[in-house]
Amino acid sequence: MTTTEESTVVFSDRVARVTCVRTTARDDWRASLQLCGELDIANADALRAELDAHLDAARRVIRIDVSAVEFMDSTAVGALVTANARCRAMHGSLILTGVRRPVQRLLQIAGLDQVLLVDTANCG
Repeated sequence: MTTTEESTVVFSDRVARVTCVRTTARDDWRASLQLCGELDIANADALRAELDAHLDAARRVIRIDVSAVEFMDSTAVGALVTANARCRAMHGSLILTGVRRPVQRLLQIAGLDQVLLVDTANCG
């Protein structure tokens, strides 16, 4: 079972609904999420809610695929940092996968590459 959070995106020729936060797999103690597009103040609450739901359900290992993320602001980063702290308190981990150059640079500038676990396999 997967859950999704959609946002409305206005293109030059159309308006579309785009899934930005999606749970792709879960079991009793793990969850996998996929993020896409721009993660900012407009949808950071959806990200936070999705992460909180998994943590509240005692899922303490959370893998987040960010390979389709184009932009991330401080509110989205804050949601990841807060979820990471909760995972650690539960003796678990939050792991970012598919981290591309723009997100990697953001994490480095903020010093969060030393705080968040980043799986560097298959990173571009």
